[in-house]
Amino acid sequence: MTDGGGLDARRPGAADPPDAVAAPVAVDAEALYRAEHQRVVRLAYLLTGDQAIAQEVGQEAFARLLPRLTGTREPAAYLRTVTVNLCRDLGRRQSTVRRHPPAPPTTSPAPDLPRDLDAVWQAVQRLPPKRRDAVVLRYWADLSTDEIARLLDVRPATVRSLLHRGLHSLKEVLADER
Repeated sequence: MTDGGGLDARRPGAADPPDAVAAPVAVDAEALYRAEHQRVVRLAYLLTGDQAIAQEVGQEAFARLLPRLTGTREPAAYLRTVTVNLCRDLGRRQSTVRRHPPAPPTTSPAPDLPRDLDAVWQAVQRLPPKRRDAVVLRYWADLSTDEIARLLDVRPATVRSLLHRGLHSLKEVLADER
């Protein structure tokens, strides 16, 4: 008996009809893999939207099936269930990471620099992350504004603004320290 959505609506503990109870059937793992692998990966792809993750989920689903293969009446249905559950678990983990992002990295210790550059390096480390990235990429890595824009995924005008503001902040900080 189903509730129209494909879910079993029987009471928990209700006996299976006699024709539904069948002895486990010996299944060839390799043949099952050939028959179901593409379906499992396609299902995982549709649930995750990422081909690489779908491949991993498919492999994990088969890995979880193998120890239970001889005792499973419908291995294809088991694979689908495991695939959906793995995708749900992945979605929950990703949601948790989005809700609780990792703490921003602490400033790294200053590299060995000449004494006159030590104050500059410390001032650069105190810049907001986007400004610091733009200043470092421009003046340390010697990249053009177009290359920086591509790396930071912003427009070149934004890079110029970040550089201008970053240099202005550095001038203020360094002037205060004198």
